[in-house]
Amino acid sequence: MDEYNTLEKVQKLFDEKGCKGKENIYDVLLLDTRKYYGMAKGAEYPFWALVLNFTEEGIGFFHLVQPKLSLKILLEKLVINKDSYTFIKNENIKSIEVKKFALLDNKRKEIIIKTKDKKEYYLYQKIDDNLIPYHNANFAKLIEKYSK
Repeated sequence: MDEYNTLEKVQKLFDEKGCKGKENIYDVLLLDTRKYYGMAKGAEYPFWALVLNFTEEGIGFFHLVQPKLSLKILLEKLVINKDSYTFIKNENIKSIEVKKFALLDNKRKEIIIKTKDKKEYYLYQKIDDNLIPYHNANFAKLIEKYSK
């Protein structure tokens, strides 16, 4: 977690890849494992969370992976796979939607990113989470921009 535990570190990470816009929404979102199961999905989505930057040009992200085999996935134990950087241009984004995670769950939001090449990213995050210092302010921007 040391690689993405401050806004400055995350900004530098994306700056090194040229992923910086006039508007930047940096955050860490977790994979919604309710949507993914089986070996095929595991190969297609080989991560437990993403460090993202939403810009006016598109979305850049890195995979967060578990360095050691474990039965419990903890955000603070995940590390960045630096070779996993991906940028999805706005032209390839079909939709981005932020909605309730579950009917009776008011503490989390689900984020669904669909691309025109038929990839779907089902992610979620707590609305308030102090584990990542930059999360609360950035997630509020994300909710405001993409909620329907």
